[in-house]
Amino acid sequence: MEPGAMGGTLGGSFAWASTDGPIEVLLGEHRTILQVLDEVERESRRVEAEQALREAFWADLLRFLDEFDAGLHHAKEERLLFPALEAHGLAADHGPTASLRDEHLRSRFWQQRIDAALRERDRNRLAAAAGNLVDLTRAHVLKENQILFPLVKRLLDPDELDRLHREFRLLAADQRLRTWIRFPYPGTAGAEAGAAGA
Repeated sequence: MEPGAMGGTLGGSFAWASTDGPIEVLLGEHRTILQVLDEVERESRRVEAEQALREAFWADLLRFLDEFDAGLHHAKEERLLFPALEAHGLAADHGPTASLRDEHLRSRFWQQRIDAALRERDRNRLAAAAGNLVDLTRAHVLKENQILFPLVKRLLDPDELDRLHREFRLLAADQRLRTWIRFPYPGTAGAEAGAAGA
């Protein structure tokens, strides 16, 4: 598999959401994440079937989890959305936002396990860690879509939603810049992923 083989989803062209509201932005990012999880599930089945270990795929996944899932999506929620909800009375140490923060930490744990298994070329641990990440993240997305986002629409007024949307766009612009600094020229990201999979 060539570097960047996860195509438009992961190969250096993330789906930076630009829509008409903060919840729509997060829903769009959820769709991207779920598409990636489908690919991870398929690739895990290849690993379990003892087919060739396509290390570039997993290197792309780790970069996606680092930059898009944690660096962009989780950052919007933890730095901007959750505090906005907590300003309306939700407790930071228990309740919905505390539970979701904990799931973000668990997601990063499974990301680290995938990284370790890949470095050791341990197929069983790689497939197991990927499966746990997929299950956790799908349930997390469902919880946010069905519980958190309706709560946002009930608690935040239109001015607060507009401000949150502007803050999302500023954070996304900052993430684009940091990605460009790391990979300033076409092919740089793929070259690094290829080196990681060598």
